[in-house]
Amino acid sequence: METETLLRVVAVIIAAMILATNWDYSWVLPKIKSFFVFKKSEEIKKDVSFLEIMESWHILRNRCEQHDLKEAVNKIDEVFPLLNTED
Repeated sequence: METETLLRVVAVIIAAMILATNWDYSWVLPKIKSFFVFKKSEEIKKDVSFLEIMESWHILRNRCEQHDLKEAVNKIDEVFPLLNTED
């Protein structure tokens, strides 16, 4: 590239940079932030009784046993050791 062409390209770049400083970019940052910010899902608060938890645990454990998921049953038993008592 010739020296004169290089100087013209550099002059155009500098002119564009000077022009760009006069524009208002305050709207850009909120747009970029809103693109990356995830909305928090609303937490659903439900009053669950102890018996409902027991029933859910029992159903889960029985289904795992029905499908022969021995490792899952063992992990459930580890997490809920007091609920493992057999009648």
